[in-house]
Amino acid sequence: MTTYEIWKYLHVLMFVFWVGTDMGVMLGARKSTDPRLTLETRLILVKMALLIELLPRAMWAMALPFGVMLSRELGLLHVSDAGVAATWVFTLAWAAISLGGAHWSEKPIGQKLAAINRWIIGILGVTLTVVGAWSYFGDGPFDTGWLPAKGALYGVIHLTVLGIEASFIPVGPAFGRLFTEGSTPAVEAAISKGMQVTMFWVYTSYILILIVGFVGIAKPAAITVAFAAYFAFIAIAASVAFTGMGRMLRAA
Repeated sequence: MTTYEIWKYLHVLMFVFWVGTDMGVMLGARKSTDPRLTLETRLILVKMALLIELLPRAMWAMALPFGVMLSRELGLLHVSDAGVAATWVFTLAWAAISLGGAHWSEKPIGQKLAAINRWIIGILGVTLTVVGAWSYFGDGPFDTGWLPAKGALYGVIHLTVLGIEASFIPVGPAFGRLFTEGSTPAVEAAISKGMQVTMFWVYTSYILILIVGFVGIAKPAAITVAFAAYFAFIAIAASVAFTGMGRMLRAA
């Protein structure tokens, strides 16, 4: 097995454990909003979702160095050994901050780490989006083509994750009130409203991940009309599927 094949295999595993486990988080979190369940059951669902969420959180960060290594092996990204080392150091530090913020979310240190993590997500998201789009249209630091387009989309995913992080902030305290005060119309409304906004960003990130995966496999030279139409089809189909899934969960 060549070095390229090893990084490609790890890249595929990263996608599997990122999206696959995140679907479990989404389903558990969505079902925990069902007021027909007992408080004990809802608490178990929330705890399971938060525990499982640590894995996609780590895989999402690892997408950066895995992508750099794979692109370097393909000869598409000219990065020095020092640049590669810096990428890995940054990613491991970022992952530690992100996981720490999630693990100790109820403690002051966890809240501080979560705030730092949101700044990292926002800065990295804007940087990747701008540099990727700039390069794709021919004037940026990287060669034009599918790779900068993929990088730009990965940057947009960061911004949708920032949307998830921000929209879920009021949901935590609402669940806290649920488990201390019990179920009331006001508490249930707060949980439902916050979760609906969060799910919008979750579904958007899934659609973008589908597109990023397609770009990485197909490696299109340019975004043609047919390619854009295919993206639109994916977006519509995914939106319909996720909407139907949400309705089934509420009815279950």
